[in-house]
Amino acid sequence: MPLNFNKKVPFIEQMEHSECGLASLAMILGFYGHNISLTELRNQVGAVRAGISMQQLQEIGSTYHLKSRGYRATASQLNELIAPLILLWDNQHFVVLEKIKKKKVIILDPAFGRLILPLKEFTEKYSGFALSLIPLKDFRSKRKRPKWMFYIKLAFKSRKLLISVFLVSILLQGLGVLIPKITQFSVDNLLESKNNSFLVPLGWAIFTIFLFSQLFQFLRGYMIAKLQSQMDTSMMTQFIAKLFKLPFEFFENRKGGELVFRANSNVTIRRVLSNRVITIFIDGLLLITYAALMINLLWQIGLLVTIIGFLLLLITVLSSFTTHRLSRKETSSQAEMHGFLSEHIHGITDIKVLGFESRVFKKWEELFKKQLTNTEKRVIWNASLDSMTVSIQFIFPLLILWIGFHYVLEGWITFGGLLGLQTLSTAFMVPLVSLGSTLSELVTVGTYIQRIQDVIENVEEPSGNHKPNHTFKGYIKFKDVSFNYHRFGKYVLKNINLEIFPGEKVAIVGASGSGKSTLAKLILGLYKASMGEVSVDNIPLDQWHLREFRQKIGVILQETKLFNVSILDNIAMDNGDCTIDMVVRAAKQADIHRFIMSLPLGYQTVVSENGLNFSGGQRQRILLARAFLAEPQILLLDEATSSLDSVSEQLITDFLQERHCTQIIIAHRLSTVQRADRIIVLDQGEIIEQGNHQELIGLKGKYFDLYNLKKTDF
Repeated sequence: MPLNFNKKVPFIEQMEHSECGLASLAMILGFYGHNISLTELRNQVGAVRAGISMQQLQEIGSTYHLKSRGYRATASQLNELIAPLILLWDNQHFVVLEKIKKKKVIILDPAFGRLILPLKEFTEKYSGFALSLIPLKDFRSKRKRPKWMFYIKLAFKSRKLLISVFLVSILLQGLGVLIPKITQFSVDNLLESKNNSFLVPLGWAIFTIFLFSQLFQFLRGYMIAKLQSQMDTSMMTQFIAKLFKLPFEFFENRKGGELVFRANSNVTIRRVLSNRVITIFIDGLLLITYAALMINLLWQIGLLVTIIGFLLLLITVLSSFTTHRLSRKETSSQAEMHGFLSEHIHGITDIKVLGFESRVFKKWEELFKKQLTNTEKRVIWNASLDSMTVSIQFIFPLLILWIGFHYVLEGWITFGGLLGLQTLSTAFMVPLVSLGSTLSELVTVGTYIQRIQDVIENVEEPSGNHKPNHTFKGYIKFKDVSFNYHRFGKYVLKNINLEIFPGEKVAIVGASGSGKSTLAKLILGLYKASMGEVSVDNIPLDQWHLREFRQKIGVILQETKLFNVSILDNIAMDNGDCTIDMVVRAAKQADIHRFIMSLPLGYQTVVSENGLNFSGGQRQRILLARAFLAEPQILLLDEATSSLDSVSEQLITDFLQERHCTQIIIAHRLSTVQRADRIIVLDQGEIIEQGNHQELIGLKGKYFDLYNLKKTDF
């Protein structure tokens, strides 16, 4: 198939720290005409947590009918290969080589965009490995999906307001068309008749135009405010609703601060769409109208002004590519800085304990300065463009007079007509500059939209329709279950066959990294089995309505956190059916009631972010109260008592012994484990032993070794 090697490689930004390889492959596919988003590619491959290798990129490429070949080549030898190529960069990153020309190299870095590097700098960072991917006969092209459609549809939901704003804008701009005509009429009448009797009606006409202008400006502003409110409601509710419906893996691989930054980007997008999209149509209409009026008055000057104006617009359009590149770099650095700051504010305890305040500040300062540098470059670039347009606007009236005086003296046009033409040319520049500004803003917004699309286009967490009812027992079954995070990852769990019966108390033990927490997340449906099936009450997990199913489970995972609300709200968690008596009962069961009542505000005491105003044991007991609240049929506790003193742990263990519900307890402490009905021993993702404490001790296997290694803790 004929390939066009002259067109540019489309840039695709990586959304996760470890997917530079996938982004590079998506760019190569886009270059050859198969336009695939990073989200689509990620959904097919899976969550790539630790990155992928060149060999794995070759395997993925083969599924899209790309012939691949890896090379070990020097920078000078890359000229002999067919670009674009995927390169290993700095021994830890993938980039796309677009072109080598003389002493400059053009690469596309998924983290920073298109970069033009001196050959020396390129040679220093290029790691010597290249991957060539070329389409085979069966390669299929794929059209690019318009990234604006989601927002255009939202805007047209408020169709009446949109049309109203459009009509009022036309009326408002129509007043501007009257001013040159009034100028021409007034000057010519004054010079010819030297009669000032028309000045009074002229004054009334000016006053009337002023009143209508004020009225239309107010109506336009009022309706735009209403339109923006409606778009804000639609955009933010859809974005946040979609965000919370995404699978757990999505949040595991992204920083919370960056996701908040993306959510806030909706405001910028809305502002541009609600105002600038309408402006495009109005400005376009005005340009044609003003151009026609100028050419009608004096075609020589009218045509000259029109040509200069459209050349100026062409320069603005061509410069928008640079604007886009600078805006993308600024947005990336902003997101990186926000993500870093959010992450380290959340981890302030560790930073304080390690004494790393200065290191964190220096790193933040480095990221902040990087963001400021990128912002400064964009602002300077925009300022240079603005200076050109402002200077042209400034000098244009004098230029028109200078040229026009010749035609007045020759009798081609009256002096009033020249002043009217001058007013028209000045008015012609206003929508022209506005249109250029709109194009720049739309380019900037395109950078934000790519990040929003990462959420909007992602596949929602699958959920069935089966809801738990009074017959819900809590019988859990794993049948030939294996799990890995993506198709190239090693299996974290392998061939798990396990039954947990209603009311049974099961403990899961094993060394760190043996798959205990992953097993728990499979039960909750946070992860989906790569092979095999997980079922509850003989119904496959993917057939359960997951939100309501999880409400029937009392859960504490290692990641479970307290929220910055009252203790009461932390336990009740906005459960409308919950009463204060139920909260108190759960708190007593978790051995935290007496402590809460000793606080000045009792249950209304506000928990600081992540519960840092309480000890580890107090936080765990509040979380246990939350888990106990609804008297669930299944209790799943992952290291839920690790911070408790022996007395509190004994009280909670006694309570758990009395509870008749399915219990899955992941723990290291023997006191928690040895009283279980059954103990499951995991090793490297496989069940190697199971039985009660005495039976496993008698086997003298892995459990026996762990028991003897440390009598108090695993």
